[in-house]
Amino acid sequence: MKTWQPILISLALSSCGGLSLSGGVSSSSSGTPSAGGSPGGMGGGNAQSAYDHFAVLGAKLGVPLEPAAGFTCGPPRGTDGFTTQNHSCVKFLDERCKGKPTKIHHIRSTGDVDRGPSCFMDEMNGATYLDREILLPPLSYLRLTGTDTPNAKVFEITYTFAGDDLTDDSKLGKALIAKYGPPTNRNPPVQMSWQQGEVFLRAECRMIAGDHAKQGDYCTITVAHPELDTRERERQAADDEAARRAGAPAPPAL
Repeated sequence: MKTWQPILISLALSSCGGLSLSGGVSSSSSGTPSAGGSPGGMGGGNAQSAYDHFAVLGAKLGVPLEPAAGFTCGPPRGTDGFTTQNHSCVKFLDERCKGKPTKIHHIRSTGDVDRGPSCFMDEMNGATYLDREILLPPLSYLRLTGTDTPNAKVFEITYTFAGDDLTDDSKLGKALIAKYGPPTNRNPPVQMSWQQGEVFLRAECRMIAGDHAKQGDYCTITVAHPELDTRERERQAADDEAARRAGAPAPPAL
């Protein structure tokens, strides 16, 4: 089976607005984002600035989760009794997916994977399958994940591509630093992260070591704003409660 083709990440990053990371990230000795950030969270204007700055391949946080050119979205939330979380749209960028249909939905077992030639994503955990065979490294893809609400908004973007080191002098590291400036956190050669308020961008490469290192020879860029999901769910709960109260029967004569 052919291995996936490396993506020209330096060109991709320089041609689009960037990426975003979630929840007020603060420095940590581990090199990974940690919760914190500015008190009181982000106002709409600050969040939008981060969304614009951290766009990836033209995709941005905060927009409605709906089919866009080249993307395939999962079935309606809760289909077949599955959880409503992780409702997503995916675009496979892998050369091996050219000419193959794209499928995405929750699965209980490999028996639920779409039959026939396809590039498939398990909507729950993001695992990818080529012609029903699960792959590690995964297929290269761009995934948009929506808030757990009926009118979902994109609160997370995930981008996978071929492996490289994450150091100041690697090709990928140089491209990221040129785009975003010095990272908030470094954990060479496997992690770099940036933050803007509650929004973060995290790059991780070759996170699997030891006997299974070959399976981990890929990189992932994640842009996220988890607080957006939390606030949208709280807003929806308040709207549902208001609707319930409004739909209560008229009081009896007293």
